[in-house]
Amino acid sequence: MIGGGSLKSFLARYFPVFMGTILLGCFSGSTLLVLAGTTYWRALEPSARTDYVGLGTLALVIVLVLGNLLIARGRAWAVWWVAGYFLVCLAAVLPTFAYRPHQGVYLFAVLLPLLGLLLLNSKRHREMRGKLVDIRRQRGLIIQAAKALRRRR
Repeated sequence: MIGGGSLKSFLARYFPVFMGTILLGCFSGSTLLVLAGTTYWRALEPSARTDYVGLGTLALVIVLVLGNLLIARGRAWAVWWVAGYFLVCLAAVLPTFAYRPHQGVYLFAVLLPLLGLLLLNSKRHREMRGKLVDIRRQRGLIIQAAKALRRRR
């Protein structure tokens, strides 16, 4: 692995935090869509509601996957995509309280994005992002050196 460490030790340290963020994102989006289907879209016929839930799932998955993929590729700014994802989930869930949803589902729907934001701000996730940015920089230097070597030949 670039950076002098082993891939096994890197994954052992940072993979649970990375996957925890992804899983919290999936669960946050799921609970948001469940609450949206039973509150905001309850007046719609079931086929239209299913279409909205499907399109919402597609949009949320694209944002979450691209954000985490960019984080894994060493883009430091991509954490704002994932943080924005959690904030949108939280902001969309909070007004559903007026519809008196099931309190357990509502509690999870509020708690999951907050836990996701907490995990994004954890020391280990910040360390991981810093190491991934360093690996990206080192990879760029290696590519530049290889290109310079090819030009000399």
